[in-house]
Amino acid sequence: MSPRLGIIGGGQLALYLCEAAQALGMHVTVLSDSADDAARHRADEYIAEALDSVPALDALLAGCDVVTFDKEAIPDETLARLIDARSRGLIEIHPDADTLLMLKDKALQKAWLQQHDLATLPFQVLDGNTCSTAALAEKFGGVLVQKSRCGGYDGRGVQVVNVLEPGQQLWDVPSLVEPYLPDRREISIIISRSRAGDIQAYPPVEMDFDPLLNSVRTVTMPAVISGKLAATATALAERSVTLLDGVGVFAIEMFITPAGEVLINEISPRVHNSGHLTLDACNVSQFEQHVRAVAGLPLVAIKQESPAAMLNILYDEAMRGSCPGVPVVEQAVEPGTRVYWYGKTPGSAGRKMGHINSVAPSVNAAVELADRALGKLSAPSGEQAA
Repeated sequence: MSPRLGIIGGGQLALYLCEAAQALGMHVTVLSDSADDAARHRADEYIAEALDSVPALDALLAGCDVVTFDKEAIPDETLARLIDARSRGLIEIHPDADTLLMLKDKALQKAWLQQHDLATLPFQVLDGNTCSTAALAEKFGGVLVQKSRCGGYDGRGVQVVNVLEPGQQLWDVPSLVEPYLPDRREISIIISRSRAGDIQAYPPVEMDFDPLLNSVRTVTMPAVISGKLAATATALAERSVTLLDGVGVFAIEMFITPAGEVLINEISPRVHNSGHLTLDACNVSQFEQHVRAVAGLPLVAIKQESPAAMLNILYDEAMRGSCPGVPVVEQAVEPGTRVYWYGKTPGSAGRKMGHINSVAPSVNAAVELADRALGKLSAPSGEQAA
């Protein structure tokens, strides 16, 4: 019998994990702390309760054989209960709950990277904003990056601070500070590792960020980097996931310095926004690979079938009429494009409503297709975007 899959977290990542698992014949139960998350449309069973609710966790455990996650922000109490259930032979947990406990705290994660000689930027842990910015500037330079230790995602919990500008100050929260790296390039390696230790890595993707929101705007595959840099980055990602004894898909986000040095920025122990284009660019998506890995099925050898681009759809009022209330995939906006709507209710500016995948003979052509498709979604009704 196919293992029954439990997912904690019910966002768009869980939505596509549901679809991948069901295509492999699995029953999926989702526990979400929101009654209207995207995965409610696809889960076989959807439990809308606090993630640390004991009755909700008991219901989840009764309906699954293996538990995975669509986000890092899982309460410690929940992880402890999962660990106890695993110790009694009730479930498998992938990735390991202890790994999640460490990686979800950015300060612990950075310390782990340093401990294992995995290249990363220097950093300093702060309890609040009591540290002198002058002392930090002397150590790291006049422009700093501050990251909340826990809970940040999609640009939230990250700020760039120029200590020489008036009014710029650190948040008074537990955080870490590291130097701002100008002229860097940012890439991601989406890597899957099976229970048996088999590793499959997707080609490196390059990420372009919105400077105001600090969140990913565009992802392209393959990253336009040398074969040597690609091999270095992939080897670093494989070593990281192997040291973690990770099972499932991991996203290893990296900086490439102007001098060609590869540094790990962050590790996400889950499927990732930078891997969405695998739905159309590759023979197997990150979602299917993750389900296969955590369920104990063999991984699929990865093949990129076309250059591709992914563009996040961030909400603004101009697209209010374009956002469907259920998850759908539109294929007729532009040739070679597919628009993935998550079924979210329109809300605040910058909310991630969906993404556009485009495939073309070149990365540049794929980006142009995605941009044109987004322009049509934002155009007033009945009008054609320029």
